[in-house]
Amino acid sequence: MRLPLILILALSVLLTACRKEESDNLPADTSIYQDYKVIFDKPENRTRAFATFRKSNSWGTRLQLTGGASITFNGNVHNTYTELDNYFYRWNTTGMVDVDFRFTRSDGAWFVNSISRSDSNDVAVPANIVLSRTNGGLATWIGQPLVQGERMEVWVRQNGSNSSKTMLDVAGSSAIFIPGTVLSGLNMGTADLYFNRSRTVGLNEGDNNAGGRRIIEVEARGSVTIE
Repeated sequence: MRLPLILILALSVLLTACRKEESDNLPADTSIYQDYKVIFDKPENRTRAFATFRKSNSWGTRLQLTGGASITFNGNVHNTYTELDNYFYRWNTTGMVDVDFRFTRSDGAWFVNSISRSDSNDVAVPANIVLSRTNGGLATWIGQPLVQGERMEVWVRQNGSNSSKTMLDVAGSSAIFIPGTVLSGLNMGTADLYFNRSRTVGLNEGDNNAGGRRIIEVEARGSVTIE
């Protein structure tokens, strides 16, 4: 049976994304792409940091740091290593903490990239938001309107289950409409509404021309009424 071309391409992308390689197996002149993310989790009063590395560029095979290569978060090693999604290396701590990532290559070269709480505009959930399971509703936020390059995601959590997410990235926006189709499975009453405000910027220090990114996210939660 011949597989459709689109399925073959999808499988190829999936297999590429799932592959990994040990960093000490790379040729010495291979540059490494650095990918960092920090979530300032206001509801839990925690800072969660993530890092992953790829061979040569953003499409390269993901790397397990071996042979003397390492990553630290504010001087600490990672709390968790997982290969289940994009970010292999994870770290978390209590409070809103600025994070310095220090990546050291096997040859001893090192790079420091930082993400601070002040790198992102704040967001909070106002009181008295009412959402309709039939017609949806407008969720405004407390904080500056979106600026160029920012994105806002919103979702609702009730009885341990999350709705699907609604996303907005239009500069100047100060509210996001949640359609009724997203809310139709909820019960009347109260629920938790979450905002996630994010922006992506370049690196402070890159490995030659491999490139990289820093993602800064701020997450907020508040109570809303579902009708």
